[in-house]
Amino acid sequence: MWDIKCIAAAMCFATSNILFAVHTSRLLLRPNRTDDDEEEDKSSFELWKELNPTHIQLQWARMSEERPIMASASLLNVVAWFLMIGPLLQSAWVLSRGGRRLVGPHVLLALLAVCGGLVELLARLFYVGMMNAAQWLARDFNLD
Repeated sequence: MWDIKCIAAAMCFATSNILFAVHTSRLLLRPNRTDDDEEEDKSSFELWKELNPTHIQLQWARMSEERPIMASASLLNVVAWFLMIGPLLQSAWVLSRGGRRLVGPHVLLALLAVCGGLVELLARLFYVGMMNAAQWLARDFNLD
């Protein structure tokens, strides 16, 4: 039973990490293009530093295209952490020989597994929620 949970967790971690790598590479490797000839010569940092509205709008458009990949990667990472909680709890129980040997360190191991999974869940859900709220603000609010 441990093997199935561990393999599923490893597959979720691997898929999540691949999606994170794809997301990062697509954001970093796609060139910034604007319609103005004079702005094409400037570097991305200079446009960002000047708070160029066209550049900022292009950046948000790029991030909104890549948002589903990031959300999928984050949620798969949460699933992977929760799949790892079971085997960690089982291994703590087995290593303590059914709660008869060195109970303290094994209870600590179990508590760290559960707390780590919950903290990871909260962190990823907060991140996905923050990205959704930022996308909503960028899409629906116009301050011109």
